[in-house]
Amino acid sequence: MTAADTRSIFISLKWKLLIAVMVMLTILGGILGGFTFRQLINQQSYQLTSQQNKLAENLQSSISLTVDQSLLAAQQIALLVNDEGQDSSDFDVDKYQEMLDKRWPDIQLYWELSTIHLMSQSGEVLAHAGNRVDVEDRLWFEKSSVNFEPHWRIVCRRECVIQVLVPNLLQGEPHLLFLESGLTDILARFRVNGSFELAVLGPRIVHPVGRSYWARELYSISNKRTSLPRLQRIADKFSWEQITGKGGIYEVNGEYSAIWLFPLAEGENSPAILVINNISDWQAILNEFQESMLGTLLFALLLSGCLVILVAWAPVVSLSRHANLLPLLAEHDFETLKRLSPKSSSLIVDEVDLINTATHQLAERLQNLELEVDEYTCELKRLAMLDTLTGLPNKAMLMHELKKTIACVGRIHDQVALMYLDLDEFKRINDTLGHTQGDDLLKIVANRLNDSVRAMDTVFRQGGDEFLILLRGIRSDQDVRKVIHKIFASLQQPVVLGNHKLIVTTSIGVAYCKSMNVRAEELIKYADLAMYQAKDAGRSNYRVFTEDMLHKANSRLRIEQDIGAAIAEKQLSLYMQPIVGLPDSNLKGFEALIRWFHPEMGLIMPGDFIPDIEHSEAIILVGNYVLEEAGAYLSRLREQGWKDLYMAVNLSAKHYMDPGLIPLVQHILSKYDLPPESLLLEVTEESVIEQVDLALSAMKSLKSLGVRIAIDDFGTGYSSLSYLKQLPFDVLKIDRCFTSGVLEDSADTHIVTTVIELAHNLGRTVVAEGIETPEQCEFLADANCELAQGYLFSKPLDEERVLTILKQIEHDSIWPTEQAPQLGKLGS
Repeated sequence: MTAADTRSIFISLKWKLLIAVMVMLTILGGILGGFTFRQLINQQSYQLTSQQNKLAENLQSSISLTVDQSLLAAQQIALLVNDEGQDSSDFDVDKYQEMLDKRWPDIQLYWELSTIHLMSQSGEVLAHAGNRVDVEDRLWFEKSSVNFEPHWRIVCRRECVIQVLVPNLLQGEPHLLFLESGLTDILARFRVNGSFELAVLGPRIVHPVGRSYWARELYSISNKRTSLPRLQRIADKFSWEQITGKGGIYEVNGEYSAIWLFPLAEGENSPAILVINNISDWQAILNEFQESMLGTLLFALLLSGCLVILVAWAPVVSLSRHANLLPLLAEHDFETLKRLSPKSSSLIVDEVDLINTATHQLAERLQNLELEVDEYTCELKRLAMLDTLTGLPNKAMLMHELKKTIACVGRIHDQVALMYLDLDEFKRINDTLGHTQGDDLLKIVANRLNDSVRAMDTVFRQGGDEFLILLRGIRSDQDVRKVIHKIFASLQQPVVLGNHKLIVTTSIGVAYCKSMNVRAEELIKYADLAMYQAKDAGRSNYRVFTEDMLHKANSRLRIEQDIGAAIAEKQLSLYMQPIVGLPDSNLKGFEALIRWFHPEMGLIMPGDFIPDIEHSEAIILVGNYVLEEAGAYLSRLREQGWKDLYMAVNLSAKHYMDPGLIPLVQHILSKYDLPPESLLLEVTEESVIEQVDLALSAMKSLKSLGVRIAIDDFGTGYSSLSYLKQLPFDVLKIDRCFTSGVLEDSADTHIVTTVIELAHNLGRTVVAEGIETPEQCEFLADANCELAQGYLFSKPLDEERVLTILKQIEHDSIWPTEQAPQLGKLGS
């Protein structure tokens, strides 16, 4: 598992599905229940508002009815006055008072009046019955402007009463009839519902005397036994501002009531009727609905959960089982998977059944595929260990067998040997006859090698034309030599490829293993080094690996690695060996010879490092460096006045064929302002003959620049005179192996004179190398050899010593041969 997996929490799909259904139903039930409950609340609010509005209308209509009754009472009283015999044209106040005194009990009883006063427009009381008019009433009379409509008010003193001023005409003069009655009829008509509880409260006073609530005296209440305690709890819990400002539903001691306040007069501090409507039953219905809704929701959740379990549990459990079984596919445990999840047939199928079927099909296909893969793997392993062309074991098998065999050294085998074979000139055969013929040749060689080894030995093909043979149970070197001789003998038999008959030879390197501590890679490397030594020794040869070979290989590797630093750090220096004319010893030029002053290994001569890099790119870098330094050296000599001297520079075969040589030579000639003929490029005879066509093309390109070309070490190769004739060279250099024996060996004498004559016939100049005695110099001069160089004149010298000698001979240009011994010491 990954780091992320270890922090994850696993929840089964069946629980996720059940929880999702429960949550969805809960949300849906909550939304529907909340909506229904809100509708009930709104319905309750609507009904309560309707009741409140109806009560307000009843209050107004009751007061209006009471005022109308007062008008009717005023009319009836006027009729009573007429019934007493009073002439309407002659109004008498005393008789009016007499009538009131006589009829007051009846009037009071019939009209439920507590006070009646007949007053003038100015407010003077003309006649009265019942309670007296006090000062406050007179102030109200004065403020009231009654014309043709009655004027009324409700006041609370000992009790709350309604006072009505009714305009009345007596004897054609306007009068006022003041009528006062209780609120009993008003309250009776106002209370349309018997469940309502009413309380009449007076205006707010500082020091209430009787029973008071909110500093208001209670004048009337509908039911003292039940209403007074409830009114007291409401007054204790809620302020007057809450009642007047909010209005609505209040909860006291578990009871819910709708409390409404209806003012009985204008102004903030007026008497009022407090209505208490007990709605506990309604609230109980709401609570019961909430409980029913919650129960219904729980029942729905349980029912839906049961349905989910009934319908989806089995498929979900099957999916969970598949989640545990699918890893068995990755583990290739197909039998366990089939056993734990058997196939089932059903009339009605769903996606889970399809997954089960697909899982079984996938398991069967993977099982069949695994069997096929195993078969192919075995075949590939077999093919991976064999060479497809020859049928021999390949390099992979070699490493396997070699490691196994080395591990047995000292226990089963005293020693083993590994032979590394490389066919000689196979590339030339492949290029000449084609790859098809080359492959046929490799098959024939493979069969002959198999026939040449012992039964316990194994032949491997490394690749290309390289073969390796593992020799087991070696008791002495004689066992290895017998196998080698059998190989050479079998390969000496001609090979017929189409119309061609070939003799194939091979170079063999042998490496012995006498300890199990040797690694397989090291043993192959040792045999490879020995093979290259055998190839350098000539065709059809073998060499046995020695530590000296490894040392030389390591030195070669180190030289290849260090040569770059040597060029960058100027560790390479040029030494000059003079080239003089014969017979007068006039100085004609110098041959530039490189010396490497290694910071750790000291002086390294060219023969010790040039062969190690001549096949790598490093030889081109060194050649470019020598050309650049030689150009600079020649330029300095020309500045000293030696303008007729030339500089000879040796080129390797790889450098000679390099495309970058021509641009470099052009650059040097231009940079140092050198005449082209002052630069002589030397190339060995062997490197020219190896690739005649390329050499001819390169020489022509160099000749087009005007530089001169010399064939070095002439006579050491196997060049054809026809090739020599085609090459556009200028100078022929005779190798010292011939010049050293011109006075003792008649063959060398004849060769040298013949070469000189041949060169002259071709119009070329001859330089004799390795001149060490005056007698050799005299012989070559008699043979008409133009130029010579050697220890007779000087060993290679550094620039400082060369300039010193040039200053000594600047008048006659004759190189001082008599100082040869001393010069040899200086140049060594």
